[in-house]
Amino acid sequence: MAQRITYELVVEPREVTGKRVKRLRRQDLLPAVVYGYGVTAFPVQAAQKEFEHVYLRAGSNGLVDLKVGDKDQARKVFIHSVQRNPITHVIEHVDFVAVNLTEETTTTVPLVLTGEAPAVRLGEGMLLQQLDHLQIRALPSDIPALFEVDISGLDEVDKAIHVSDVQVPGTVHVLNSEDELVAKIAALRVAEVAEAEEAEEGAEAAAEEGGAVGR
Repeated sequence: MAQRITYELVVEPREVTGKRVKRLRRQDLLPAVVYGYGVTAFPVQAAQKEFEHVYLRAGSNGLVDLKVGDKDQARKVFIHSVQRNPITHVIEHVDFVAVNLTEETTTTVPLVLTGEAPAVRLGEGMLLQQLDHLQIRALPSDIPALFEVDISGLDEVDKAIHVSDVQVPGTVHVLNSEDELVAKIAALRVAEVAEAEEAEEGAEAAAEEGGAVGR
C-alpha cells in the first residue's frame, strides 16, 4: 500500500462570483468553494497550475492542508468535486470539503494490479479485471491513495483474486462482499468470445445510431 501523504495548497479569498468568474479563468485562476465540517461555505480562488499539481497527486482521497492566504491556519480538506469544461476538459470549478479527522467517512479507493501473471506470460490465459475500486469506511487520515493487488500468483486458468485476498490495514473497513471477484485468469477461448460479443454489440449500437440519424 502506498504511503499516506498530506499535500498543501494556498488559495485566496474570492470576491468575483457568478458569470464574472470567466475573468478569473482568463487569468489562470480557478474559482472554488470551501464547505464542510466546522465551515460556513465561502468562495476562494486558486492558481490553476498549483491546483492541478496538487490534484494530480492527491486525487479525491488525499488529504490537503488548505490555507486561505499565507497567514491562515491550514484546514484538512478533500478535493470533493472537480467540474471540467465538456469540450476542452479544462478544470473550471472545484469544491473543497473540510473534514472531521475523528469521524469515519465512506469513499472508494482504486485497486491497482501489480506484478505479472504467469498464466498470461506463458500464453495459457487472459487476465480479466472485474473490480477496479473498493468501497471503504475509515477515518480521513487512514484512507489510502490506492490498494495494490499482486497478480503474480495467477499461474493457471480459473485462478482468481477476491476482495478477501486484498491486503487492507486494520483501520480500514471494506464494504464490498468478501466473495466479490477482483481479477481472474480466463481461458483464451472464453476471453476471445467475450471480446467478440462486445465488438458485435458495439457494432449493432453504432448501426442503430446511424439509422436513427438517417431518419
